[in-house]
Amino acid sequence: MSSVPRQTSLHQLNASLEAAMNVSEGTVTSQLRATSRTYFYFTTATLALCLIFTLATIMVLVVQKKEPIPQPSDSFRLVGGNCSLDFLSILKKPLGTESSAYLQVSKPINSSKLTWNKDGILNGFRYHDGDLIIQSPGLYIIYCQLQFSVPSCPNNTIDLKLELLINNQTKKQALVTVCESKTRTKKIYTNLSQFFLEDLDVNNTVSIKVEEFQYVDTNTFPLESVLAAFKYSNLTD
Repeated sequence: MSSVPRQTSLHQLNASLEAAMNVSEGTVTSQLRATSRTYFYFTTATLALCLIFTLATIMVLVVQKKEPIPQPSDSFRLVGGNCSLDFLSILKKPLGTESSAYLQVSKPINSSKLTWNKDGILNGFRYHDGDLIIQSPGLYIIYCQLQFSVPSCPNNTIDLKLELLINNQTKKQALVTVCESKTRTKKIYTNLSQFFLEDLDVNNTVSIKVEEFQYVDTNTFPLESVLAAFKYSNLTD
């Protein structure tokens, strides 16, 4: 008598377990399908965005390529008083070769007014006794660089000075003081340079003077002490 109810209970328990397993399998399958759909939608949206971005980039590049490139103006105004900006303006404009000079300092140096070797570049200028002489009016660029060598320091300081003169009047100067330390120093090398930009007329002269001219180096760096000039334009822009 008691075995029949037990068998009935067992059948009911097995049925319940099978139903639960079927429900769990269906739930898991549904979740997996939902997750797959989510990944599919996300991947599709990402690829679409990448495609749109790529097409937009290509269109921008094509439009930029078709647009005309602006050409620089033929006129570049010099600001004056600012060598860096003036150099920038000069580099933007092609330079002619009508008048140009590039001379190295001559030796021996026995006076404060320097003289120059005439076997350098001397095109459109005359040279006489240390002076570059202008042959045609225009806007000129003048540049000078000098190398100095002090074999040993005396008990006092030394002021090395470069002066750029137009018609024997000082227009630009550069100065450096050496041997400031109380310790005696040997073999000091230094350089001074100066840049000048101005309208010059026919027969105007360009010359260079130095203080402590005996320290201008003509041995260690004989090719580095130079005077250069060229015409930038006939008229200021």
